[in-house]
Amino acid sequence: MRAREIRRRLVAVLVVMSSLASWPAVADDAAAYDAVIARALKLLPRQPEKVTLVDAHARPGLLSERHVEAFVTHGERVVYLVRQGVTLQQALKGAGVFDCALATVIWHEMAHIDGADETKAQLAEEKLWEEFVLARRVDSASGLRYLALLKKRRELQSQR
Repeated sequence: MRAREIRRRLVAVLVVMSSLASWPAVADDAAAYDAVIARALKLLPRQPEKVTLVDAHARPGLLSERHVEAFVTHGERVVYLVRQGVTLQQALKGAGVFDCALATVIWHEMAHIDGADETKAQLAEEKLWEEFVLARRVDSASGLRYLALLKKRRELQSQR
């Protein structure tokens, strides 16, 4: 299974887990983004120094080719969240499982800020997701399926 397929399945599992019933889609409302990010940050063991939203359309060379959710840049202690990221967009629909998923995305990038390579950042993300499953912040069955996909992603990454 290729990385793109794993990414597609990760998103599919999260979509199934979310309560998609009656939440309206949210446009480009800064307050809505602030609220979503605040919910995700509350779930983290410690806070990042700074989180900044970036528009993928404003950085086409960097972000348009890949489905980037977030990133960091060398020498900065800032987590950049991509406004068009699937996880962030799903979290805008309402509080729930995507808050946890967004928290793991931020946690992954914080691991990079702290010097972790991709494998260690993915392990940190997996560990936080496991904690969410154990704390019953997410449905156990779906949460374990998502965890299995996260681990599969890491295994595929290490084979490259």
